[in-house]
Amino acid sequence: MQDTATTPPNDTLRSLLDGRLILVTGKGGTGKTTYAAVLAILSAARGKRTLLLEMDNQRPSLTPIFGREPVYTPANVLPRLDICNLTWEQALQDFIGSLVPSRRVVGLALQNKMVTRFLDFVPGSQEIVTLSALGHHVKPTDGAPAYDVIVADMPASGHAFSLLDITRSALGLFRSGPVRTRATELRAMLREASTKVALVALPEEMVVNETIETAERLRKYDLLSSPPAVFVNRATLPTLSDDERKLLERLGQAELDPLQREFVRAGTWEDELEQGTSESAVRLREALEVEPVLVPPGPPGGDLKETVKAVAVHLGRQVGVGRRDLPWT
Repeated sequence: MQDTATTPPNDTLRSLLDGRLILVTGKGGTGKTTYAAVLAILSAARGKRTLLLEMDNQRPSLTPIFGREPVYTPANVLPRLDICNLTWEQALQDFIGSLVPSRRVVGLALQNKMVTRFLDFVPGSQEIVTLSALGHHVKPTDGAPAYDVIVADMPASGHAFSLLDITRSALGLFRSGPVRTRATELRAMLREASTKVALVALPEEMVVNETIETAERLRKYDLLSSPPAVFVNRATLPTLSDDERKLLERLGQAELDPLQREFVRAGTWEDELEQGTSESAVRLREALEVEPVLVPPGPPGGDLKETVKAVAVHLGRQVGVGRRDLPWT
């Protein structure tokens, strides 16, 4: 394996990790939680106090990675790294508490079924409340120490867009009042230069299509302060030369015994995977004008923690973070 001395630096990854708020999303099943965790681990390894959070996840995805279920209050799991889960009920309590100074009144309001039912039906109320909890960590108002970097494991891309775009919709729904004020503050936060977006894709046509569509929607509705970083997960990095491809093609037409045929079939499959990755990278590069970061598959077995370790080591080399700098790797 290459070490940090021989691995070229990755400017895309460096720029992403220099952000203050990193929003990670992608089509379901692409591995966005893996990359959110990896980015948070790399950030902490670079000496920054980092918070990795989930957005009201009823089945927290970070538990198998860190061996601890994230709750609303941040808890430390690694040096300089905390995790939490911005659950709706507790986010709502904090949101109302920021508007009403009396804890007793807040408690009575939350116990009132009419109030909670009203909030369930107000368009965008849950999104605004959850985003407010995120904003509180970015810019604390209660004297709590601010994190250097916050990495948000967002919902899948469609839901993530709706969650972020509620800041625009709310401005059209509310002419005045605390919701409009908060939506204005949150929209400004999302458009700050220090807010970065990372999209996780796979080298598959449908996933690449959705990744491009997500980036274009974020750009159209002014939710990107800079071009997004794009990770192509489970990418097959190029290893075959043109001569080797031609040889495989000739061998595929030759009379071979079963063992030889199996060998050629494996080589042909590898070539197809490489070509699929190359085509996906070209499409993403041309459509989004960014250089996608290609990441090979993790170790076999499907263990999420081991996959996070492997990806962290692979990407860490590209930002000057060696294996020894990474905890539990």
